[in-house]
Amino acid sequence: MHNPSTTTSKKAMSAYNMAVKTAYFKLLKAATQLIATVEQHELRCTLQREIKSEISLGSKVHEVISPIIYLSLECNDADRLSIHFGFELFQGDSEYAHITSRFIRMLYKLTAVEQTGINIEDCISTDYVLTSCSELYEVIEDSPFKEHTFKLIKHKVTAAQRKQRLSVA
Repeated sequence: MHNPSTTTSKKAMSAYNMAVKTAYFKLLKAATQLIATVEQHELRCTLQREIKSEISLGSKVHEVISPIIYLSLECNDADRLSIHFGFELFQGDSEYAHITSRFIRMLYKLTAVEQTGINIEDCISTDYVLTSCSELYEVIEDSPFKEHTFKLIKHKVTAAQRKQRLSVA
């Protein structure tokens, strides 16, 4: 016999997961735009992977690793999608600290109920938060298992960078 509460629960889960997935890909786009502003070529290198098979417990749906930002869309123990994240720790007055701090603010803004219409605020997983993305990048890059695809994010000069270059010239 068909259980209507199970169907309602699956529809709610589906809406939740779709909202998480939408927020994740908005965050991925925003993070990519942030990384694009970095002049240093090595910091715009990313390793990405996407799971094409059926989503199952513990699987990563999508993952991007850069030397300064980590982002992963994963399926947790209740068939719910969650977002794992990380950022490189910068000491003192690093020129890159503004990128990681903007990334963190965007992470929470894009998963806020005001943005999604569905409360997915608990999708941010803090089971682990990576704080040495550059080390992870090197490990994955050197791994004999090639599950990730290398992608270089094209540099995009910001208005502030353009203005600074003009004032120097």
